Amino acid sequence: MATDGRPHAAPLSHAYDEGKRTLYIATERGGRTARNLRERPRAAVTFDDYSENWDKIRGIILQTRARKLERGAEFEHACKKLAEKFRQYKTIEIDYVLALKVEGVTASWGM
Repeated sequence: MATDGRPHAAPLSHAYDEGKRTLYIATERGGRTARNLRERPRAAVTFDDYSENWDKIRGIILQTRARKLERGAEFEHACKKLAEKFRQYKTIEIDYVLALKVEGVTASWGM
């Protein structure tokens, strides 16, 4: 949330661990998204899968709680998941990851 109380929305490139129900996002430790989630760790995440055939549109809104990962087994696991999904992460060093644990589903459609 911005300092004036407005919500902060940001596009995120994530890797999902279904077993842990956690989204992993590599980001800059001093960036706005990281700062905001350290201050207020609860976040809503929305995914949609658009189709020209509106009968096939689907999506989901998740309620999550964020934690920072900077080292350790889960950090290494997150880096591996991100590198498996995004080739760019195979050649750069990740030093800060946000782990967004899914706590619930607010809404879903077409699922």
